[in-house]
Amino acid sequence: MKISKNIDFDFFIRFAEGIQKFMGEKCEIIIHDFREGFDHSIVHIINGSVSGRSVGGSPRGGMIAHCGDDIEKYHDSRIYFFNGTGNRSGHIFKSCTTLINDEKNQIIGSVCVNLDVTDLILSQNMLRSFVPNGNDSGSVPEEEIGFENVDNVLHYYISHCEQEIGKPMSMMDRNEKIRALSYLNKKGVFKISKANVELCQAFQISKFTLYNYLEESKQKDQQNPPKE
Repeated sequence: MKISKNIDFDFFIRFAEGIQKFMGEKCEIIIHDFREGFDHSIVHIINGSVSGRSVGGSPRGGMIAHCGDDIEKYHDSRIYFFNGTGNRSGHIFKSCTTLINDEKNQIIGSVCVNLDVTDLILSQNMLRSFVPNGNDSGSVPEEEIGFENVDNVLHYYISHCEQEIGKPMSMMDRNEKIRALSYLNKKGVFKISKANVELCQAFQISKFTLYNYLEESKQKDQQNPPKE
């Protein structure tokens, strides 16, 4: 998104307010200006109660690393999911970040759209339990799925695990987390570097608790081996 030296924030605000109204109460939009630093880069926010952020806040870590870079390699808007923190813990957000650049093509700000999709995921899983897709001819066998990197492998199995259990990892109870770890261990995710860090964040548990649950899942699997 190319702009002149003097950002027309009135336009950004009007445009963002229209998008937020269109998306509804689960959507928030944040406008960042990085030109004066990162400590208070949020200059406008619409419906900040969604994630609990407010004007004067700072960007997420990834944005700081790229500020001042040439925008060409970040030309496409980035879409990703993240887990809520604090009083939004247990919520899952889908986010889109579009970067703003100046006449020199350097990144100086961003517009972030965050959508709380927790209810959508729970509804999707509930519908799937009532209407299982069975042997869906359109599905791709797991062994034929290609991944760009090991992080994508981990995220694929996390998503699959949440579908199997029927809720986001952060909302699972103790027994469901043990079931989930049994599934993930069988898929070999613990061979992936730092998988335990991501899983602790996803489950909202400590590393100590994670490995206790993992050991318990292994014991249960040994006591109840799969029938041939």
